[in-house]
Amino acid sequence: MHNPTQNHLKGFSLSLITAIMWGILPIALKELLAGMNATTIVWYRFLVAGVVLFTWLVFNNQLPAVRQIPTRIRWMLFIAAIALCINYSLFSFSLNFINAETSEAVIQLTTLFLILGGVTIYKEPFFGMQKLGTALIVVGLLLFFNDRLVELVSFDNRETIGVVIVVFSAITWTIYALLQKQLLQTFSSVQILFLIYAFSIVVFLPFIMPSSLLQLTQFQVGLLLFCCINTLVAYGCFTEALNYWDASKVSAVLAMAPLVTIGSLKLIVFLSPEYEYSDRLSIVSILGALLLIVGSVLIALIPVFSQRRSDAAGDSINPPE
Repeated sequence: MHNPTQNHLKGFSLSLITAIMWGILPIALKELLAGMNATTIVWYRFLVAGVVLFTWLVFNNQLPAVRQIPTRIRWMLFIAAIALCINYSLFSFSLNFINAETSEAVIQLTTLFLILGGVTIYKEPFFGMQKLGTALIVVGLLLFFNDRLVELVSFDNRETIGVVIVVFSAITWTIYALLQKQLLQTFSSVQILFLIYAFSIVVFLPFIMPSSLLQLTQFQVGLLLFCCINTLVAYGCFTEALNYWDASKVSAVLAMAPLVTIGSLKLIVFLSPEYEYSDRLSIVSILGALLLIVGSVLIALIPVFSQRRSDAAGDSINPPE
């Protein structure tokens, strides 16, 4: 089992960079969708990331030997690749129907789905405070959509469609994350991402419009470049953070991403009041987003505190000689 050497400053800093990058990403994607479809955007992101990871793996002589692994692991890798492919595509596509604040709030369901998947599949414990965190996520979502609940129960409006797409995106990411836990026993996280990106580049080829790159404005080209760099930097910092900090602590910091999204859009609207891609959230909706974050943090951190209490109790019973 991977046991990171604790370096709180590096772990927190790298996790915070990831949260900022993931928080800004849907804002850039929303703007970019005006000139390029979601599948093509994802393909370019995978292409750039795949080339960089391939170069890095070759330089370090760490290219994965896929042919030498058992068939069972290959199937797990295949399913994980399909899941992450769908996750990227659905999340980007959902922004055709909803704005960045809503997408970031709903995607927080990954925290809940991941803990439920861990409890169901890996028989991980589900502590009382995590149940409270689950309740806070549910209440947070209700408050976030407090002024839109009536519309959401109908599938006749675009926002409901967008929310449903994000929920499915969260489910597919959870499938990927749960499988990655097993795949990490065979591959490094960089090798897993490279294999998935390489797979996705090929799978998406029949569905993309690469020539649309030539029709983008300079601003949109800059946004596409940012999205590609975002993929590398965010996942690179995320992976490196896990080398310095507990995964649960990293997850807790990543739960701050919706605040980055909401704060960034509030600033954009302040500077440019006519900006159209913002939900202009009410105080109640922002409170709901805060409860979502608190719930996610509780779910992520409680196992660490529980383990420390158990370790401390064990040390008191069996003091060092």
